[in-house]
Amino acid sequence: MKSKKHQINNLEMLEVLFRESEAAYVDFQGSYEKSIYGTHQHLSEMSVYELAFSPYIELAKECGMGSISLRRSNKTGRIYLWNVNLGGHAPKLELRPVSLERVLDLAVMKTLHDNWAYLLGCNIDLEPGYEI
Repeated sequence: MKSKKHQINNLEMLEVLFRESEAAYVDFQGSYEKSIYGTHQHLSEMSVYELAFSPYIELAKECGMGSISLRRSNKTGRIYLWNVNLGGHAPKLELRPVSLERVLDLAVMKTLHDNWAYLLGCNIDLEPGYEI
């Protein structure tokens, strides 16, 4: 299955996305402070949600990115910040579970996306104990 691309054009659409995913967070035992590695299959199957409205357009520019987007697991419904790290090794998909509150916190979003999303690649949980 190929990933589907969606555009989130306002805060209401973003809130709807997270509301539709509420069930994925009810019993979530993972950490919002740790990233995990995903596979090429995850990358190709997860739906993509570009945050195409202010202040995320400006935040992407500040961070040297074309846009900021989220990925949603088609299997669990959970939403992730993401980055494909190409830094001197084979490409690695870095995923960090995210809540609506964290997406709305622009300081957190800037910190995690700054410097080529460096901090998404830090604090990796190699045995997360939950399904992506």
